[in-house]
Amino acid sequence: MKVCVFILTALFAASCDIPQADDRSGELDVHAEHYPPPGSNEMLRAPITIANGLEVIISDVVIPPNATVPRHYHPGEEFLYVIEGSAVHVEEGKPDRILRVGDAYAIPPRAVHAPRGGPDGARAIVFRVHVVGTEERILVEE
Repeated sequence: MKVCVFILTALFAASCDIPQADDRSGELDVHAEHYPPPGSNEMLRAPITIANGLEVIISDVVIPPNATVPRHYHPGEEFLYVIEGSAVHVEEGKPDRILRVGDAYAIPPRAVHAPRGGPDGARAIVFRVHVVGTEERILVEE
């Protein structure tokens, strides 16, 4: 699983002009010309042709330093690969987990989570597998 996510991310990164962290500070340069804005930036939504009714959503997710994403869940599975910075994965019923550059993680369907950017923020390539027509994200009240 980890190898599959790494290969897909490497292929995606090789085909894009992805800015790197500022070598002097280690912080993400969110003001770079081609840098995506904070949040989940959908890059691709396509059917999974070998599985009727399923689609994959690929997003470039940017979390600013020390920012917390609102609590939410996804109706499908989520696979992520951290490409810059670090984040704390906060998921109900599990201990907090620090994710750093090179880490990959799978989040099961309907797992309520609220990731928090590390001191330098975080950037991850996220693959979500969903039933076609379902919402990508469902917010959960505090």
